[in-house]
Amino acid sequence: MKIIKRLLANFTDIFVFIATVVFFFVFVIPRFVPEDGGLGMPMAALVLSVICAVHFLMQYPFMVMHQTIGKAMMGLRIASTNNERPLTVGIIVQRELFAKVFTCYFMCLPVLFGREGKHDEVCETEVV
Repeated sequence: MKIIKRLLANFTDIFVFIATVVFFFVFVIPRFVPEDGGLGMPMAALVLSVICAVHFLMQYPFMVMHQTIGKAMMGLRIASTNNERPLTVGIIVQRELFAKVFTCYFMCLPVLFGREGKHDEVCETEVV
């Protein structure tokens, strides 16, 4: 049951990120793009930075409580496995980047088989 909750929590977090991206591309960017349709690299970098900042700001109140939006909805939280290092928002951001952006396909697969994911191991965290 915990595996299903974790998967649903991950899908929820990914959905929230995708919804943020869609919102910006449908409602925000069309208001600021020049008439010729050219964004240019500086504008594209700015848009990507703003999308990531907005997503982080939406998640921040949950991260302070050792959760993400998806984990809060599923009644899960992130705990530290290292008693000498307290769990901080920075560690949770690092964990989420490892898990969702960079290595989910390779490191999250063990979770499907009931083992700890590598992102949990690297960040010294676990989902409870």
